[in-house]
Amino acid sequence: MIDERASTRIPPTVWPTGSMQHELPFTSDLEVERNCLTCPYLPDREAKLVYWLPHGGTRAKDLDRRLEAGQRRHGPLVYEPQCDGCQQCVSLRVPVQSFRMSHSQRRVWARGQKQVAARLGLPTRDQARLDLINRHSGWRGWLGAGESISADFYEQVFVCSLFHSLEISYYVGTKLVGIAICDRGEIGFSAVYTYYDPDYASLSLGTYSVLYQLAYCRQLELKYLYLGYYVADCPSLMYKANFGPHQRRLGGRWVDMDFNTEDSNRE
Repeated sequence: MIDERASTRIPPTVWPTGSMQHELPFTSDLEVERNCLTCPYLPDREAKLVYWLPHGGTRAKDLDRRLEAGQRRHGPLVYEPQCDGCQQCVSLRVPVQSFRMSHSQRRVWARGQKQVAARLGLPTRDQARLDLINRHSGWRGWLGAGESISADFYEQVFVCSLFHSLEISYYVGTKLVGIAICDRGEIGFSAVYTYYDPDYASLSLGTYSVLYQLAYCRQLELKYLYLGYYVADCPSLMYKANFGPHQRRLGGRWVDMDFNTEDSNRE
């Protein structure tokens, strides 16, 4: 099921078992930026993102602690939103062993298993990936006229990492059609960013990538797949609620959601 042919560049790793030590907050981190900008999810609001340089640990269990606390990785930094008067960004994670596919997800999975080959490796930058992410971002409407994602930006955000990061590349035949950048912890796995060729949108590669990562987590006996921030009023993020049962971080704690009533899009 999981194609490991391209994973030989990843050194074999055995993660220790045991419970995490929660040592929050991360008081030794170095704050490097407070970025105020138009919210990319709710354009009528202003977002405030705070970025830190992690200090005191970049091991697998350190990543787990940060994901548990609702932080995300951005290149060699970690960040979280601290927006004035808004708490719409809610961290969402899927407990791997309790996840159940919907009928539509089963169809996406079956189709992808027949047509898409996945390969695991380390994050890398090349022209094929730059072309692909720019096609995807333009199709989504995230780039202005004449704008593009540069090689340096791609390197800094997707390739540079202080944690154990990996790339899942998706192929149809010999054609690269999608990329998922991921981070692996001791018990958790983080879906950092996924982009794909809009010409293959009929394969639902975004959904297929999440399903593939869930299968990979189950194979490795990891406990959680973190899908990042969920914003209920943002159409491009609503798909995350379709994976369940899932948990959301509300008021500083992870809460089980009533999946049968919460997900109106699930078949």
